[in-house]
Amino acid sequence: MSVKAAPAPDGLESGTDFPIVCEVCLGPNPYIRMIKQPSSKECKVSGRVFTSFRWRPGSSARYKETVISPEVARAKGVCQCCLMDMEYNLPVGVRDALLKGSEEEQSLPQSGVNQTYYYDQIAKASREDVEAGYGKMASEKLVKMARNSPYYDRNLPKLCSFWLKGACSRVVEGTCPFRPCCGTYRFPEIAGSEQTMMHKLISALERHGAVSVMRDKSDEMEEIKEKLKASQRGSRDQNIRDRYHGVDSLTNKYLGKAEQMDLEPPDDKTITTLYVGLMNQAVTERDLVDIFYAYGEIRSVQVIQQSNCAFVSYTNRESAETAVQKLYNNLSIKGVRLRLMWAKPQRKGGPA
Repeated sequence: MSVKAAPAPDGLESGTDFPIVCEVCLGPNPYIRMIKQPSSKECKVSGRVFTSFRWRPGSSARYKETVISPEVARAKGVCQCCLMDMEYNLPVGVRDALLKGSEEEQSLPQSGVNQTYYYDQIAKASREDVEAGYGKMASEKLVKMARNSPYYDRNLPKLCSFWLKGACSRVVEGTCPFRPCCGTYRFPEIAGSEQTMMHKLISALERHGAVSVMRDKSDEMEEIKEKLKASQRGSRDQNIRDRYHGVDSLTNKYLGKAEQMDLEPPDDKTITTLYVGLMNQAVTERDLVDIFYAYGEIRSVQVIQQSNCAFVSYTNRESAETAVQKLYNNLSIKGVRLRLMWAKPQRKGGPA
């Protein structure tokens, strides 16, 4: 399932009658009630007044609203709500960094007067003309990094700041709509950096409940709460501007992953064999040949069923390197996502 821009209903103009948002922000429910507020909000990036929209993506989600004007969103091809790229559902700073120097790269005016004129022209232009450039983007790394399924954790209720301070009275009454007071025990804020802490917190909440954990003053629990507090610090408006201009912490995190995506070839130039792991019986030798022969002449393919792996050997090093560049982190056969690595140096009796 791919993530893409949510199409406007028939007869409605995107940006005027319907927000420019991604399917993640709209949520999985095809029937939602949306509140339209004409000329009610000021764009967090440009300061332009625009028609805002507010909705609830699901019964367990928080209310969401558009935070930037439609012309500002179209200028960079991003969602009006989460400011993620509409084509690949990645932070816009990641997309711009990976497209730097390419024909698809687009830059915005820097001065206030030029920006005003630029956004005025976008507002006057047709939607198809503005979005055409971003819709035709192509980058191997972007395709590999693109999120293929909706990340609905982005719609979770906000963290309860009073619960983190140990002073939420509504959690005792069972009326607090925020996490974890409402019974939602998911914490994407620390999922990437502090997984051990996150699992300990979730385990404690499931065993003792939100009230008991809120009152827990142990050093371990206080440390976990401090991590959550740290994730909430900073100006919301500034965070929105940083996300739009690609200088936020999430962009840096994704760019760090992008740098690790390239698999460095071994120094031994005689190695022309690739290791294919995470296989199952559905993947056959013929399937591997059909995929790998497109990058060069294959010397042999050896499938080892008991180890759920295979070795693909090319006749020359250039073909093997090309296959790695095209297929690393992007190899899937019959719905099975496979792991691709360079084979270890040849040993007697083993594959090269």
